[in-house]
Parts: sequence; C-alpha cells; structure tokens
Amino acid sequence: MKFMLRLFLTVFCCSVVTRQGYGVIIVQSVAASHREAEACVNGVHPDQQDPPLCSVTHLLDIVQRRCNGRYRCSVPMDLCHSAKPCATRCVWMETTYTCGKHHVCQKMRASLYCGSQVIKVLMANYGRTSERVCRYKAPRSHPASTSCRNLNSLQLMADRCDGKHKCSVRASNLIFSNPCPGTRKYLQYSYTCVNPAEL
Repeated sequence: MKFMLRLFLTVFCCSVVTRQGYGVIIVQSVAASHREAEACVNGVHPDQQDPPLCSVTHLLDIVQRRCNGRYRCSVPMDLCHSAKPCATRCVWMETTYTCGKHHVCQKMRASLYCGSQVIKVLMANYGRTSERVCRYKAPRSHPASTSCRNLNSLQLMADRCDGKHKCSVRASNLIFSNPCPGTRKYLQYSYTCVNPAEL
C-alpha cells in the first residue's frame, strides 16, 4: 500500500471558528524554489542570495486565479511543481496577500483607483449583513435586516469599473435597486489592480 502526502499552501481571510469573513483574498506576490539549500528551517526559509530557480510569473497567475476574491483557498504544491521552468519538485512556496474589503454608506460614493494599472472588482454587495457597519437606530417596528444581499452587485460594479484606471460608484437604490426596503444599506466591495493585458 502506498501513501502520498499532498502539501498545500493555504490562505484565508475568515475566522476558522465562525467562518465570518474579514475581507476577500488579494494575492500580492508568490515566491517558490526547488533548491534544497533554500528549504525551510524551523518554518523560515533562509535569505536568498540568488533568485529562486522556479519562475513565479506563471505561478503567481495560478494562485491569483484560484484565490483572489475568495475568503479561503488552498493551492496544492503540485501546481508549483508544474510551473515552468521549475522542472523538479518545489521545496517551498509562500505568498503575500491582504484581506481587502471596503464599504461606503447608502447615498455615499465609492472611489476605486489603480494608477497606471486597471481595476478588477473581486466582490460587491449592496445591502446589509452587519449591524456594526454604517450604524443607525432602526425603529422597533421595523428592525434592520442583516441578511440583505443584492446578488447583482458584483456584476453592476464590474460593468462600471473593470478595466478602468479609476471609478466612482454611488451606493444608491437607483443603481443597485432596493433589496431590503426599510433598511439602510451600504455598499461593500473589494478590488485589485491588474495590468490591462490580464483582464
């Protein structure tokens, strides 16, 4: 009987206990190598005198496609092994990422900016999923809903912003419709900046 150990690079932007999201994953960089001399020691790989032998360009694209916009993801080390010109088994792989999430209250304007790169919207919701964000005192006769979601929010944001260097969107019923009448809403969103050719 043979046993095969599959190792994973795991990143997450949510509580392991409650599964409550803190934001969505935005992968910034990936590093990997198959040189034994760069193997981790006590969880820390040594300083690199030379660039790793594995190309990280293709690997970064793989990790970003699998993880960006999600609350949690795992990337098997097998994908690192197949990233050209990394011809042999990867010894280590690590990533730098952020948990990105922004919000603006109803009737306010969201501003997205990417400088020389362009916007790619990863997540959006116009509604209310928390009492803590954009707080207000709701009347007892009509308490605020915290399960208010507009499933078209991401598509509406992407149509307005994807591929642009900067973008401004008002958190308004006129744009997103009214998913929960009587509840004050907010626009929650996350985006990353990419090269135009990556869209």
